[in-house]
Amino acid sequence: MTLQTALEEFLYSRQLAGLESTTVVNYRRTLSLMINYVGVDVSIQEVTFQMVSDYIMNLYDQKLSRATVSSYVRNTKIFFRWVSDEYGLAFDALKIKVPKSPKKIVRIYTDAEIKLIFSLTKSHIPWITIRNQLIIALMLDSGIRQLEVCNLTHDNINRESLVMKVTGKGSKDRFVSLGQTSLTLLNRYLSLCPYKNCKYVFCDRFGNQLSGNAIRLFVNRVERQLGFPLSSHKLRHNFATNFCIDNVRRTGKSHVYDLSILMGHESIETTKKYEHFAHEIIAAENTISHLDNVFDLCNPV
Repeated sequence: MTLQTALEEFLYSRQLAGLESTTVVNYRRTLSLMINYVGVDVSIQEVTFQMVSDYIMNLYDQKLSRATVSSYVRNTKIFFRWVSDEYGLAFDALKIKVPKSPKKIVRIYTDAEIKLIFSLTKSHIPWITIRNQLIIALMLDSGIRQLEVCNLTHDNINRESLVMKVTGKGSKDRFVSLGQTSLTLLNRYLSLCPYKNCKYVFCDRFGNQLSGNAIRLFVNRVERQLGFPLSSHKLRHNFATNFCIDNVRRTGKSHVYDLSILMGHESIETTKKYEHFAHEIIAAENTISHLDNVFDLCNPV
């Protein structure tokens, strides 16, 4: 069996496992790079650890970011572990070491920045202005993904308990919270939206289900007017970090397990980075300057 044939079988197995189409496409794109380097007609039994290592070194030679290299190598390792389990390999796939991605600090938006973001969502159509504000509110205050916003239906919102059911990656359902601000915007949006029979909460100006690309373009348009980065994912990062910060300040604990459930993460290890960010921010804010004490700047005359 050639590497190319193995790739097709691997991608089919991912589809059967219920992975999102975007994830499968990403696997195809990254793994095709590796296979083109090693050789599409190379038999899986001919692949050596040295071949894979040469490919990884080639990634570094291309001056790609560490995060990109890490992503490519991770997918390569997943692929070869699957090949090893299904057909066997001439080397141990576990020997492939995924380089660590660089640590990135989450930008936490200030109250003033959040208000600025909301002020820039305006459209000449009033109901679309409220729709855009509601989208920002749900991503920032409920932590839901862009695709989850698009697929949100009316019957999955419980106004009394302030809870929504969303469908995440792998078609997995979970419950998330609905804040009072978001509820107020939701009620205003639904009262103004002319399309009352649309199955989905969010629709475009023609009454069709709002697409992820439409949200992306809208967020990008707002970002161009700001002096700082903005994206759907950054709003989700803010939700997660603020969740930990607010809980630590209120109870002394981050409640990271609850956050993991709200975020829809497979592993709590993915969520713990937000707990770390939160503790970093709180520690920095609570630090007492010894130098200020030396010069008595804490009690200026």
